[in-house]
Amino acid sequence: MISTYHDFRQFYNQVVHPELLNMERRRRRLVRLMTASMILLSACTVLAIYINTLIFTLLLMLPLGFWAAYIGFRIQVFFLEFKPRIVGLILDFIDNDVNYSDLNYSAKGKIAKARFLESLIFARAEDYTGEDLITGKVRETEFSMSELRVSEFSDVRSKLDQVFKGVFIIGDYHNLEMKGSLLVLPDEYMKYLSRSVRAFHLKGGRRVHGQALPEFEAWFNTYCTPDMRIRDVLSEDFQRELLAFRKNYQQMNRSKDLYLSIMGDNIYIAVSQDRDLLEPSLWSNTVDFSMVQEFHDDITLLLKLILKIDVMN
Repeated sequence: MISTYHDFRQFYNQVVHPELLNMERRRRRLVRLMTASMILLSACTVLAIYINTLIFTLLLMLPLGFWAAYIGFRIQVFFLEFKPRIVGLILDFIDNDVNYSDLNYSAKGKIAKARFLESLIFARAEDYTGEDLITGKVRETEFSMSELRVSEFSDVRSKLDQVFKGVFIIGDYHNLEMKGSLLVLPDEYMKYLSRSVRAFHLKGGRRVHGQALPEFEAWFNTYCTPDMRIRDVLSEDFQRELLAFRKNYQQMNRSKDLYLSIMGDNIYIAVSQDRDLLEPSLWSNTVDFSMVQEFHDDITLLLKLILKIDVMN
C-alpha cells in the first residue's frame, strides 16, 4: 500500500501536477474575465439608466448578450475538458499494472439503460442519466463502469424519487459450475428495494439464510434461485472482500452502499456515491493532490473487486 502511494505520488508530481497547473491558469483567467465582465455590466447598467433611452438600451444589450454567451462557452469548455484530461492520466497510471489492460474512458458515455435493468438490482428507471464510462479488462475479465443517476416515479407522490446515484459496474462472469441467479442487497435500504425483490421473486428467487458468513448477513440480504449454490459464486473470501470494501469507506466517514447480482454470464455491482469526484470549481484551486488521489483510490478499489471476480471464475 505504501509503495502504491509512493508510486502514485511520484506520477502525480511528474505528470498530473503540470496538467493541473495548466488548468488552474485557465481557471484564474476565467475568474478575472468574469470579474471584469461584472464591472463592465454594472457600468453599462448605470449608463443605460442615466441616458434612459430605449433604443440605446436595446443596442447595448446586443453586444452584452454576445459577451455573456462567450463567457458561458468558455466556462463550459473548462468543465468539459478538466475531468477527461485528469482521468485519462490516472487511467494511464493504473494501466501500467499487469492486472489491468485496455482501459478506455468516454466522458459522455454510460452503461445502457437496458443493461442496468437486466441486473434486477433496481426494477425501474424512468429518469436515467450517466457519464464517465470506463471500459477495459481486469486480467481476463472484461468490464464496463460508469456513473449513473437514476430516478423512478413514486407510487404515492407525483414526483420522481432518486433510487441510485453512484458507479455501476458490469463484468463478465463465465463460471461453468454456476447455475441460477443471485441478488445481494444492503439491509439498510430494503424498504426502498421492494420492487427489486418482487421482480426477483418472479424469477423464482427467494431469500436465503445461513449460507453466508454471519457478519455478511448482518449487512446484506441474499436472494437466489433454487438451482443456485451460494458457495459456488459467493465464496467466503469474496464476502470478506465486499465487507472490507464497505468498512474502508466507513473508516473515512463516507457513505457508500453496495449492491450485487449475478444474472447469466454477467455480474453487476452498484456502489452508491456520496459525492461527485474530480468535479472542479471555478471558485477554488484545482491543484489538489487529495482530490486526484481520492478518484484514483475509488477506481482502484472497484477494480480490485473485479480482480477478485476474475480469480473466482
